[in-house]
Amino acid sequence: MMNRSLVYCGKSCLAVTMLLVPAAVRAQEPGEYPASRVIDEPAAHALYDQMIQALREAETLTFEGTCRWTSGAGLPPPTRYRIWLKKPNFFRMEGYAEDGATGVLVGDGRNLWIYWPAGKPAFSGENPLGKHPLEETGSNKVYMTKPAPLAQHSILHEAPYIGAQIILDPSIFHGYTDSLRPYLDGVRSLGTEAVDQQPCDLIELSFLHGQRSWKLWLARTDRLPRRIEETVRIAETITRAEHWSGIELNTEISEERFRWRRPMGWARRDWPDPASSLLKSGRQAPDFELMCADGKKRRLSECGEVVWLVFWRFG
Repeated sequence: MMNRSLVYCGKSCLAVTMLLVPAAVRAQEPGEYPASRVIDEPAAHALYDQMIQALREAETLTFEGTCRWTSGAGLPPPTRYRIWLKKPNFFRMEGYAEDGATGVLVGDGRNLWIYWPAGKPAFSGENPLGKHPLEETGSNKVYMTKPAPLAQHSILHEAPYIGAQIILDPSIFHGYTDSLRPYLDGVRSLGTEAVDQQPCDLIELSFLHGQRSWKLWLARTDRLPRRIEETVRIAETITRAEHWSGIELNTEISEERFRWRRPMGWARRDWPDPASSLLKSGRQAPDFELMCADGKKRRLSECGEVVWLVFWRFG
């Protein structure tokens, strides 16, 4: 799913409105990517449906994942994670860097927690979490929690908080429908190809009239992915690849893995309220500079009376 922020302002900012809209809102007009749009092949589409079915019918699933950006400006470093999933609604995801765990996401069936074993890191740019009073005194032992109802929560949307990037939402396992799926144009076969010496059926999916596409390498043994590649076509083409390994299907996982107890002295940090950071009606909009999709920088003061800012993010 993408986040889109609409900001209307002039010399004196009359209102600032932030909207969350579905991925159906397109950056380009339909048909602008005709060479990338896929004509649906029923047999290939059936392979995709089998992957969804395999995820939803599994009782437990564990695997390790890595995600690497392969093209685009200012490539971030690769991310690595391990995930445990169990029916009906248990999950645990740990993000890793070279020097240890970057963060942990835990769901006990009703709620989820996000915490950082070494303390909450400093987020780049504007900190989406703001400052907690304990952080003002030098402590960063904070955590976040919120409800995680069955089939209504997304691990993909929370993964960036623990330093993990993923393409395919693991919450499909719990019955969640990926937010891109309603905008699927079609699926086609690209033949077969082995990943880690496992024979895989390779299929390509097109979303949003070819604005985004996935390639999935689905193992013939269990119909689960071994590799996923995503291409996003905006002013420049951005690509990333995710690799699944160490897959364990329907093995015993203790429910103790999905419990988290707050250490003494740690404080709860609530999710940021987007409305709290909006300008009030009638306030002058501050001047700022942003990088545009074409790689050029532009300042607000260089624009006209009314400005429409569109912020896109992955995940």
